[in-house]
Amino acid sequence: MTHPFRLAMMACAASALAAAGNPSANAVFAQLPMRFEANQGQFAPSVRYFARASGYHLALTPQGPSFSFANSQRVNLSLPGSNASPRIEPLEPQAARTDYLIGARSNWHTGVPVYARVKYHAVYPGIDMVYYGKQNRLEFDFLLQPGADPSAIRMQFAGAGRLSVTAEGDLAVETGAGILIQKKPVVYQEDKRGGRRPVTGRYTLLAENVVGIRLGRYDRSQPLVIDPALIYTTLIGGAATDEITAMKLMPDGKLYLAGWTQTGDLATTDIVYDNLTDIYVQVIDTTAAGAYAVTYSTFLGGTNLDEALAIAVDAAGFIYLTGTTTSNDFPTTANAFQTVGATTTVDAFVSKLDPHAAGTGNSLVFSSYLGGEVGDESGNGIVVGANEVVYVIGTTKSPDFPVTANAYASALYGASDCFLAQVDTIGGTLLYATFIGSENDDDGRGIVLAPNGLVYFTATTHGVQFPMAGASYNVNAPGNYDVIVGAFDLTQSGVNSLVYSTYLGGSLNEEVRGTALDPKGRLVITGYTLSPDFPVTPATAVYPTASPNGDVFLAIVDPSQPGPGFLVYSTYLGGSQGEVGYAVAADNAGFIYVTGYTLSPDFPVTPDAIQPNWGGGVDMFLTRINPTAGGLAGMNFSTYIGLDSTIVPLCMAVGADGRIYTAGYTEGYLPLIGNSWQANYGGGYSDGFLMVMYGGPAGTVPSDTVRFEEGRHDPPPPVRRRR
Repeated sequence: MTHPFRLAMMACAASALAAAGNPSANAVFAQLPMRFEANQGQFAPSVRYFARASGYHLALTPQGPSFSFANSQRVNLSLPGSNASPRIEPLEPQAARTDYLIGARSNWHTGVPVYARVKYHAVYPGIDMVYYGKQNRLEFDFLLQPGADPSAIRMQFAGAGRLSVTAEGDLAVETGAGILIQKKPVVYQEDKRGGRRPVTGRYTLLAENVVGIRLGRYDRSQPLVIDPALIYTTLIGGAATDEITAMKLMPDGKLYLAGWTQTGDLATTDIVYDNLTDIYVQVIDTTAAGAYAVTYSTFLGGTNLDEALAIAVDAAGFIYLTGTTTSNDFPTTANAFQTVGATTTVDAFVSKLDPHAAGTGNSLVFSSYLGGEVGDESGNGIVVGANEVVYVIGTTKSPDFPVTANAYASALYGASDCFLAQVDTIGGTLLYATFIGSENDDDGRGIVLAPNGLVYFTATTHGVQFPMAGASYNVNAPGNYDVIVGAFDLTQSGVNSLVYSTYLGGSLNEEVRGTALDPKGRLVITGYTLSPDFPVTPATAVYPTASPNGDVFLAIVDPSQPGPGFLVYSTYLGGSQGEVGYAVAADNAGFIYVTGYTLSPDFPVTPDAIQPNWGGGVDMFLTRINPTAGGLAGMNFSTYIGLDSTIVPLCMAVGADGRIYTAGYTEGYLPLIGNSWQANYGGGYSDGFLMVMYGGPAGTVPSDTVRFEEGRHDPPPPVRRRR
């Protein structure tokens, strides 16, 4: 039986996505309170509080808010004739604080307090102003005491173009980066029972870029609230780029996200940190009690390019990251095994964060470069084992990559090799580090710890001499680029540490992108293949034959089984124009989930698809497969998500409650078909996104997840590619 999928679109707070459509679709992240950070030296002295909103950044100064857009335009909202030095008071402190771990420790700012509201006292006689809002819009209330004169209120938009009042009563503020819509004011007085009595109110244009508010009759002996709201629409792009590259969902419902963001375009808000790219990490409580609250947030990096590419989390909540850095001042700790990075090339890094120590200056408990001086490195995968020991896989071009005496191979073989490293993050010791590769290019991609104690890894190779070990499925390179699946036993040393290795592929090209474990401890892998003869399991494959322009491959493999027993399940998945699978996951019932992007107007979807038709661009897909069902019946659910733009999911997690989390980047809109809301693009080459779907049994939808009914079928009818 299949069950209806429900979809919640969630805009990552670090990625400036907005909701501006049907309010009945509850965009969960868009409902998070706007987070106002106190300035503790990370911003220019004129900034008192700072917020990252939907498509813009907001700096609160004594003169009022300053909006900075991704194309470097700034619009200042001031109150002509108001108090030039109002008392500014933060309200509703939030549990999560923000750390800026940037460069040398002397430049760090930790424990930055965050508030949901900021109040300006007595901006006009008897009138206070309170700023607050959701991630998708800024709201501010004018609070009028009895007898206060509402006609004193003036709002001036410096740096904006033409102002106009729409037929709906909204104020439209033209900017070079789009249009600010200040919604028609909601005006009310509260009665003694807490009810609200509405008062009519409208905007009136008073002078160039100056607007006032005209009210109907009301009781001047009672307080009055005027409540406008600002949203940002009609975006035309900008300089900032963001991606969510990695996620980890823990059993307690905490969702850990890592990615990178360009902060250089924040210079228009006089940000002290105008680094090229920094890592950001967020922890989100997805439980009903947490209601998707951000519980931890940090920026990490140096003054150059820093990107997190993989994340791991242990049972104690420590966060482990790897990725790339070109910063000579990337933050390292005293226990690092490598404190100096390469001067002209790209290094990998390994970092460990303690969210429980946020705000103390001690949340970065381990951080080290990992790389050589001569060539580039990239840390692509990370997993944590016992005693806070982590295992990292990646790619190196450095003949002087730091290898250990117990390494499988001590020399770089090809132009680039995979590397595998084992790091003790408590003692700061490099326990094991090795090259492994062929005579040509190799790229280490995925790493997991198997229940049998082995370290499973996946890679892509362009060589015919990648080292083989154990009872390999295929010892010969079948094509040009092939997948490698292998296993290390790090209780052994030297050549004995590699206990299994095999080629997997067809006569043309394959690349592996996603790696996970299923409930039986077997590897689940995905990527793409151009080969018409990629090995599949004919009796169980959803699609046993290839399409002409490349397909996703989805395979379950078991390195503990010799020879043909290695390939447990394998299928093509795709339409006529090409696909790439980026991430896989498995639930406790053995269902396999795969996501990536498709260019095909005929990608296979099921009748209960959230979006049954191609959106016209680079669409995301999400497919759930039952590998035991066999054939077309094994496709349990499949859908497009896209709207004439680019949406690429890079990571995925599946919760025990049936929620499916995907994250990545988008170069345009995020659609929600049916109960739709339109997410505005925040600017730059890409914005990060986080999306939540629910695919569990009907009637068990979590209360904080959007319910999206699309019908059901039992058993699933045949699903065919729509050629």
